Amino acid sequence: MREEEVLRLEEALLKRMEERLTPLMEQAARDAARAAMQRLRLNMMAHISRHEETIQRLAKAALAENHVPR
Repeated sequence: MREEEVLRLEEALLKRMEERLTPLMEQAARDAARAAMQRLRLNMMAHISRHEETIQRLAKAALAENHVPR
């Protein structure tokens, strides 16, 4: 084979590989982003939950304080 023909075949092979890999890479990126967002969502929910408990305690303390005669 001549060098030009080898280069043409290599180019065609690389193009086919890229066409096959691009959708796989895009799907992998979407899956990774989805997993990261799920972890973030769970972390935020846990964080909010801790603050809700604090808010409820403070609200109860405020109610109790309002019932103490002065």
